Amino acid sequence: MKLYPVPIQAPLISALFATLLLSGCGGGDSATDTDTAAQAEAAAATPDTVKAIAAAPESTTTSYTVVPDEKVLNNLFADGLNNWTVGDAVLVNSTQRVGGKSLNVGWRALQTFTNGTLVPNASYTVKFRARNENATGVTTVAMKFQIPPYNEAFRTYKTTVTGTAWKDYEFEFTAPVYTKGELSVLANGSRSVVDTVSMKMRSAIATTEPKETPSGSIVPAGGYTMVFNDEFNGTTLNRAKWHTRMIYNSGTTDRMHDEKQRYRDNDNHRVANGVLSLVARKVSETDPNGINYESGMIRSDWTSRYGYYEARVKMPAGVGVWPAFWLNSDVSATGRLSWPPEIDIFEYVNNGVEDTSDMIHSNVVTMDRKPSQVFYSDPAFNTQYTFWRAPFNFSDDFHVIGAEWTPTTVTMYVDGQKIYTRAATWNYDDGTAGGPAHILLNFAVGGAWAGRHGIDDAAFPQEMQVDWVRVYQKP
Repeated sequence: MKLYPVPIQAPLISALFATLLLSGCGGGDSATDTDTAAQAEAAAATPDTVKAIAAAPESTTTSYTVVPDEKVLNNLFADGLNNWTVGDAVLVNSTQRVGGKSLNVGWRALQTFTNGTLVPNASYTVKFRARNENATGVTTVAMKFQIPPYNEAFRTYKTTVTGTAWKDYEFEFTAPVYTKGELSVLANGSRSVVDTVSMKMRSAIATTEPKETPSGSIVPAGGYTMVFNDEFNGTTLNRAKWHTRMIYNSGTTDRMHDEKQRYRDNDNHRVANGVLSLVARKVSETDPNGINYESGMIRSDWTSRYGYYEARVKMPAGVGVWPAFWLNSDVSATGRLSWPPEIDIFEYVNNGVEDTSDMIHSNVVTMDRKPSQVFYSDPAFNTQYTFWRAPFNFSDDFHVIGAEWTPTTVTMYVDGQKIYTRAATWNYDDGTAGGPAHILLNFAVGGAWAGRHGIDDAAFPQEMQVDWVRVYQKP
């Protein structure tokens, strides 16, 4: 439970801090609780520990029929500027196609796509041929998906044109469930010349990769197949899979409520030896609001509902840290971005007194903000304050923490040990279905909860280490 989007809404918190922040924990409604008697019986009968399912399929892909029709209208500019909205852009004779036309752009040219023009969850390739007139100029070609009422971008895929020589460029993306958007050419520092623009459907972009340590997954029984993962191999974060800011304010939101960090890309996402390190460090002593830290976070471009979500993580040490692994509602098929719902797979808060390094909080946030019915809980899980106390410190080693999410329940696991099963629904406040979920892992610092007893600056820089993230679903 990390999210209280603008306008700030009542957070879920440890009841220890109910006088400092706004609301208590939980979610779910009476109808959900009534409808889940079968889950209660099944949860009570489920062993406390599950085993790794070595035979679980390794990957799957989205299934759809590829229709490679051209989606860009008047893509060769044969019909003048029809279908294009331009600012300081004119047609010129093409030097690449005899008798053809190119578009010379001094500011911008764009083409809009209404919702439904593209197929949700299908993948596309954008190709174009272009050059700059000035060697110091940079031209950006982007596909932006936008939500009403102000066409705020919630997904942006782009590439840049550099240099004065003609080159062929391309980029790929998978369309979200709400597909209203615009394809734009934006010149900066130089006029640019674009000869052709094309966007066509392609086969599904893979969302899985080989698992480096397949025995590490702890997948509940039931025929699960892996549908998304990142093993963090290589040397850099895969930006095709992950964004590094919250989805709000055109994907630029870099902190929530009273946290004392901003999410940045100043070496805050280190990838080495098969591990992603989200690095937090103190960068200032003088911020008037005490926001003196920079840190890292990742938000998945991939979205879905239900399944088993897990990550193998090692927590940071030191007082004042607040990393989390959670699911938040993305833009819905109707173009709505709202909160709740939310699932907090874990929040690790170390304020050194009430919350310590052997504890993690876990909960769900649903439409009425009330604590949901608990069908099963481990004796070490405090249902009132939603924390589990482990027989170890989470900062000493890696642990696999996951949650099995169904339309009516969430079951949380640590290293295969079942911690709780509780009621959960994925609805907005008005009872309509929430958008598909994206995955977040973030390393927050301070605030009224984690920083209640101060922040141990001597312990920084700190890292939240993520060995891998994996998601499994049933066919």
